[in-house]
Amino acid sequence: MFKFLLTLVLIFLVLRMLARLLMPFMVTEVMKKAQRNMENQFKRQQQYQQRYQQVQNEGEINVDYTPPKTKKKFSFKKDEGEFVDFEEIKK
Repeated sequence: MFKFLLTLVLIFLVLRMLARLLMPFMVTEVMKKAQRNMENQFKRQQQYQQRYQQVQNEGEINVDYTPPKTKKKFSFKKDEGEFVDFEEIKK
C-alpha cells in the first residue's frame, strides 16, 4: 500500500513539474495560432473591401448568389371556382 501511495505522489509531482515547464510553450503556441487566424481574417476582409471598391469604381455588378427560381403559383385556390377566358367584343 505504501509503494502505491508513493508512486501516486511521485507521478503527481512529475506531472506538476512537466506542466510548469511545458505550460509557457503551450500558451505561446496557442497565442501564435490565434494571431495567425486574426491576420488571415483581416487579409480576407481587406481583399473583400478591395474587390468591392473595384466593382464600385468600374460600375460593374458582381452577383455571388442567385436564388433558385420558383414556379409561379396561382393566386386563387382550387375550391374558389373556375377561371374562364373571355374576349372583349367591340361595337
